[in-house]
Amino acid sequence: MSAGAVVEVVVEVGGGGEVVVGSVVGVHAATTSAEAATRRSPGRRIRCTGGSVPPGSVGATEVLIPQDPNTLHRRASILDRLADGDDLEVAFRRIALGARLVGLGWMTVLVVLALASGTLVRPVHGWILGGAAVAWGLASLAGARRRLDLVTARGSVTVDIVLAGYALFAPRLAGAPDQLFYGGYPLIVVAVAAVRSRKAVTAAAAVLSGLSLARLAVGDVAGVVEAASQVITYTVGAAIFWWVLEVLRRSEGERRAALEAVADARARAARAEERAEVATHLHDSVLQTLALIQRRAADAEEVAALARSQERELRRWLFEGGSAPGDGLAEGLRAIGAEIEDRHRVRVEVVTVGDAPSSPTVAALLAATREAIVNAARHSGEQEVAVFAEVAEGRATVYVRDRGRGFDPASVPADRRGLAESIVGRIERVGGRVEVISTPGRGTEVRLEVSP
Repeated sequence: MSAGAVVEVVVEVGGGGEVVVGSVVGVHAATTSAEAATRRSPGRRIRCTGGSVPPGSVGATEVLIPQDPNTLHRRASILDRLADGDDLEVAFRRIALGARLVGLGWMTVLVVLALASGTLVRPVHGWILGGAAVAWGLASLAGARRRLDLVTARGSVTVDIVLAGYALFAPRLAGAPDQLFYGGYPLIVVAVAAVRSRKAVTAAAAVLSGLSLARLAVGDVAGVVEAASQVITYTVGAAIFWWVLEVLRRSEGERRAALEAVADARARAARAEERAEVATHLHDSVLQTLALIQRRAADAEEVAALARSQERELRRWLFEGGSAPGDGLAEGLRAIGAEIEDRHRVRVEVVTVGDAPSSPTVAALLAATREAIVNAARHSGEQEVAVFAEVAEGRATVYVRDRGRGFDPASVPADRRGLAESIVGRIERVGGRVEVISTPGRGTEVRLEVSP
């Protein structure tokens, strides 16, 4: 797939269906869009299709971008992972379901122990409460398997409040007011209601607090202390639960917004980089060929040869991904030297020590070196350009020298792209560096260094 290919990002959803996220230009932008789509639809497979096709053509080469957990999900929150890749609200609902089941289970154990002790005057209330707890736990689990949002639905929260209220009164109704049936279930009900909404958690805390006060008997001082403790627990618990959930929701919203902003910025940077690469290539090839044609307009055969050569090069760049000539740095430099000798009628002496295999970095180094040689051939006034390349200790360095008229690098106009973009910009985009040493009347040396 070429750097300028149009790439379509598709998210595969359940049932074999697909949703088209959008089309972008370039592999880097496609990867960025795939990451963003993965965050919006985690756990789904991302497929990017695209290809080196002419403008307006249809057809593409399919490319699969894998979901590497270390790349696409490295910034996922702990709650995202707890939810098995789903969003924060799903995580909250799963936590609420687990808490509900624990509270119902513990309440059932307490009821069974009370029934086994034989201290209940009217054990039917224990049987009713225990049976209701088991039935509600099974029903809640079954509903969550079908639709997780049922865990915090209005009906589910209402059942929780009613069951917790009955659990508060059950010991007195069973004739054993000192028995504790409900455990921490009423407080769990308040927490589950907080997941639903502020209105729900306020209603749960208010109802349970009122029922706690309604159990008081006249003159029961110890009961007053117990009821006051429960009211404080429910009201303060409701406030704390709601506050914690809101902080988490707000933080998650800010995190997602920041990730989207980073993804958008990366996509814009990738598009800008690809536009710069296209502009640089056009400067290095088409515009320079047009300049040669203008200077040699009197020679019809040479003009035709230049046009055919440029057409072949442009087609190769468009349809074959812009691969550099040769199989490595050394062969690529020799091919570039031969091409420039034919086009510009100067001698290009190429000497290489070591070699580096073809790669995007080596391709950028070759393209920048070609522009440096062309500049020397066109502007130095000399008939010979020396090129020396060395690969050692993980670094590839190329020197382009001429003994021509030289120039002042600081005096190059800002609109001249040959040095700033075709050489310096291209090398810096692959993490390398460029040094230009030139003195008017004493020649020029351009040093290009990358890690291939």
